[in-house]
Amino acid sequence: LTDSLLPEHDFCNLVEYTTLMALEEVRAKHDEYRRKCREEEEKRLNPSRIGTQFYCEQKVALTEEHGDVETEEKIEGTEQHEKAAEDAVEVSDDELWESLESGARQVVIETRFVSDAAEFYLGGIPDAVVFEDRKPQLIFDRKTTAHPDRLYDNQRIQVWLYGFMLDRLGFDTGELKIAILSHTRDVDLESGKFLQQKVLSDYPEWGVGDHELSEGIVAHIFEYSPIDHLEDL
Repeated sequence: LTDSLLPEHDFCNLVEYTTLMALEEVRAKHDEYRRKCREEEEKRLNPSRIGTQFYCEQKVALTEEHGDVETEEKIEGTEQHEKAAEDAVEVSDDELWESLESGARQVVIETRFVSDAAEFYLGGIPDAVVFEDRKPQLIFDRKTTAHPDRLYDNQRIQVWLYGFMLDRLGFDTGELKIAILSHTRDVDLESGKFLQQKVLSDYPEWGVGDHELSEGIVAHIFEYSPIDHLEDL
């Protein structure tokens, strides 16, 4: 990555210092990182920006200079996310962590997580995270693309970073899987919402691999490993 996004550091050593913690310790750590992330903006990194670097450095440079541009594709993506989250119940931080503590299955929609990465702070919002037994079981993300059968490095690395963040916070990621739902732009809002719910509920039956749900709609499922992309960073 360029120095503007991720200066040179030995991120490979990070995995050695990640230890499992009780949930109350995870929350305390998360709250501390969230506070520091707000106070030290110059150390803030975003998984989606990092992922973007892998397919277009010029796009990242232009974004830094001029800000994000509201393209038609981006607007459609926002609408898809809003539709998928319309039935979600907004809860307080206390309610969120209490629900995770219960161990019951929880689908956490578009919730911001913050962790460390060397002396930086990673802050990102996965489309959804499935928790059960106090552990993250699945990180879910949706991508609109002209080639749903392909999984690009920027897509894989962005979602992998969400898992890396949970790992760094001290969650048990031993059973964690990642699901990326790739579909073409002609999928309507209601269908997109249905597909997201289908992946979140049915993925345990499918196993790891590329699953074609319909023409132009593919669910890519793979296991999370904390060392998969450290060398890429």
